[in-house]
Amino acid sequence: MLRLLYISIFLISLLTGRGALAADLLVPEAYKTIQGAIEAASPGDTVLVNEGVYTENLSIRKPIKLKSVKGPSLTVIKAAVKEEPSILVFGTDGAVVSGFTAKGSLSSGIALKNVSKSEVSGNNADENVYGIALYDSNENAITGNMADRNEYYGIYLEKSHHNTIERNNANRNDDKGLFISYSNSNVIRENTANLNTWNGLTLWSSNDNVIVDNTALRNMYSIVVSDSKDNEISGNTTLPNVFLILPVVLIYLGIVTYLIQKNALKLVYGVQ
Repeated sequence: MLRLLYISIFLISLLTGRGALAADLLVPEAYKTIQGAIEAASPGDTVLVNEGVYTENLSIRKPIKLKSVKGPSLTVIKAAVKEEPSILVFGTDGAVVSGFTAKGSLSSGIALKNVSKSEVSGNNADENVYGIALYDSNENAITGNMADRNEYYGIYLEKSHHNTIERNNANRNDDKGLFISYSNSNVIRENTANLNTWNGLTLWSSNDNVIVDNTALRNMYSIVVSDSKDNEISGNTTLPNVFLILPVVLIYLGIVTYLIQKNALKLVYGVQ
C-alpha cells in the first residue's frame, strides 16, 4: 500500500512538472539566439552561453539561470533596440544573470523590474545610460559587477528594498557611481565608486540603509545624503577632488604672492 502511494506521488510530480530535472540549454550549439533559449527554458533551467558578441535585447520573466561559459570579457550582449535594456529581468523571483558584458543601451545594461530574490553577479555593465538598475525590486543580491563608464549612474535603485549591493565597481560614470533613491533597508557594502563626475554614492530619500566599508575617491563629492534618516554610514574611505585640488591651488597662490612681493620690493627699494 505504501509502495503504491510513493508511485502515485512520483507520477503526479512528473505530470505536474515538479519532478522534472533542470536542464542546460546551450547557445549557440542548440539555440541560435539567447532569447530563443530563454523562451524554451523551464523554471529552474540554466541557459549557458558560449563566447561571442550577441546583438539582442534579452527578457527574462521566469526563474531561470542565465550564465556565460567564459565570462564577461568574451560574452557580450549589445542592445539591438537601444531604447530597451540589454538584459531585462521582469516580474519573477529566483532568476540569475552572471558573467556577461551588457552594453550599448540608452536605458540600462541590466535592469530588474518587480523582481525579488534574484542574483546579478560577475557582469560588466558599461557604456549604457544606467549600468545596473533596480525598480520596485526587493531582496536581490547585486555582487561582484563592474558598472563603469555609463552616461548617468553605475548602479541605480528606485523604490527597491532589502537588497544587498556588495563588492561592485561603479567608476568613471558621467554622473554618479551609486544612486539609492526612495529605497530602504539595503546593505551597500565593500563597493568602489571612484572618479565619477559628481558623487561617488548618493542616498536620496532613503532610510535605514547600511553603508559600510565602501571606497569613494576622486569624485566631486564622495558620499551625499539628502532627505534620508536612520542610515548606518561607517568605515567608508572617502576623498573628494577638492582635497586634491586644494594643495595645488595653495602652492600656486604662494608662488603668485611671492612674485607680487618681489616685484613690489623692486619698485619701492630697487631690490634685485
